[in-house]
Amino acid sequence: MSQFIGVDIGTTRTKVGCYDTDAGRLVALRHAPTVVDPDPWGGRRDAARLAAAVGDLLAQLLADPAVRPDDLAGVSVGSVGEEVVLLSADGAVTAPVLAWFAEHGQQARAALGAESSWAGTDETFSVFKLRWLAEHLPDELAAARTFTSLADFVARDLLADAGAPVFLNVSHASRTGLLDIRAGVLRTDALPDLGLTTLSLPGLVNSATVVGRTSGGGALPAGVPVVAGGHDHMCGAFGTGVRAAGDVYVSVGTSEAQVLLVDELPDVVGPGLDTGIFVAGGLRFVHRATPAGRHYQAWHDMLYSGVPDATLWAELARVVDEVDPAVIGADLRRVRLADMPMDVTRAHAMVSLLKGLAVEAEATTARLGRLGAVEITDVTVGGVAAGWPTWRRLRQEVTDRRLRFVDEPEATVLGVAVLAQLGVTGRADVPVRLTTAEPSGGEDHAHS
Repeated sequence: MSQFIGVDIGTTRTKVGCYDTDAGRLVALRHAPTVVDPDPWGGRRDAARLAAAVGDLLAQLLADPAVRPDDLAGVSVGSVGEEVVLLSADGAVTAPVLAWFAEHGQQARAALGAESSWAGTDETFSVFKLRWLAEHLPDELAAARTFTSLADFVARDLLADAGAPVFLNVSHASRTGLLDIRAGVLRTDALPDLGLTTLSLPGLVNSATVVGRTSGGGALPAGVPVVAGGHDHMCGAFGTGVRAAGDVYVSVGTSEAQVLLVDELPDVVGPGLDTGIFVAGGLRFVHRATPAGRHYQAWHDMLYSGVPDATLWAELARVVDEVDPAVIGADLRRVRLADMPMDVTRAHAMVSLLKGLAVEAEATTARLGRLGAVEITDVTVGGVAAGWPTWRRLRQEVTDRRLRFVDEPEATVLGVAVLAQLGVTGRADVPVRLTTAEPSGGEDHAHS
């Protein structure tokens, strides 16, 4: 008779959902755009305004007749991984949150120079956002004493104890550039090395840790356990049952993430890959993010703006066999179309792009398998795009592996809610249905 709430602060949408353990599914969901304020580098967010927006969504969720406030047993918050919030000694926000995909980090890394020890670190990581703030907004950074992730800031905002210590979950710490992944501790030398001597490191906590209880001053009733969440892709993987070494998860969103879970990290991972601590089970992961969703959205806005999704996918289905895959550049920023018919249409171009991205995804899976020295036979795939039969077919045609498509379009918000269940009860359901596509071309079949 328990219900758990998951909050997912995504790149473009913020979602809150209620998972009912008896029903075995999300029984209520609300969402709103995740606002990005424009700036010359690609965008920033207002943390306090975002927390207020989450509060509004929670109020809407609790107004749903399927939600029983007296049965709420826990709440957890997940978000994109690299966005950080600067906090003063009294917990006030001192600076804007730099969007993970914007160019602030790229600029800050370039300014450090090619000889810097940070030159090989992912430009989206939080260290470069902190460095950019130090250079461009020094007063705001000087007013701060520490920082946390966007999700943990929102989770802390729900707590009854306004003076609770600032915490950072290990899943998000993995995306900062400040975590020693093998040892599972934050690097005390890293901030001074970047000239960030006024900042202190937050307290590190494991994902699925109860960090306090709700105040009752907002939409949620008082006394609901608040559970540390994690990176949105990792929460999505956890909710779909990807929880063992050798498991692979593909999360299809604004950034397409592919994750391999491992007991021990390889000695070297190579360019374009990064590592981290998973949200449960003491596992590590090897991860690659590709801007597949952003590429798709750019082409969608150019070719299919205002067109209903059903119309788009119907068009693509009619020409799916008429073009070859586009060639995706090694830097994942350029694409070359090939073998287009003379009577080319917008559908041909879009299908070619999607085929090229499918080939890229399969190459990434193969690379992860070699790196982890495992034979990857099954890949779990979640995300809204994975609900369309034509998209599934494009992925199936380039692989000999079994693809297990998640039928729940909001797998991430569900995974965050199940992470709350784990933190409160010590157990975690796998409440999704998966549609398995056999590599031999056999018929799809659904199972729990």
